[in-house]
Amino acid sequence: MTKNIVTVASTLSVREISRIMAREELTGLAVFDPGRGILGIVTECDVLRRFGERNWELLTAEEIMTPNVEAVRPETTLEQAAEVMQKRNIHRLLVLGRNLSEPEMPIGIINASDIVWEIGRDSY
Repeated sequence: MTKNIVTVASTLSVREISRIMAREELTGLAVFDPGRGILGIVTECDVLRRFGERNWELLTAEEIMTPNVEAVRPETTLEQAAEVMQKRNIHRLLVLGRNLSEPEMPIGIINASDIVWEIGRDSY
């Protein structure tokens, strides 16, 4: 998993989100609200879906994000993570340390590329 997960405020604009993604070389960011916890994930595909629409740059993270984020615990195996991704047809899972039903900050994120790279390193 990637441990230094970048989160953005739910009210941040798509333009600012794009700047952060470019600067940090990321393809997805967790969307966070202090009172509600993690609300979703904004991916580069979410940005592209809205790019070019009228006033697209004024849309917020919450308006374009993918809601209902799937999460796993740190002890989840690669097979289990891959199975969740396949069943849900998603490419990212947040890694949460405590009770998955409590609002909290993620301790990491795992994406499909992480799994493929780990398999390819022959360390798995």
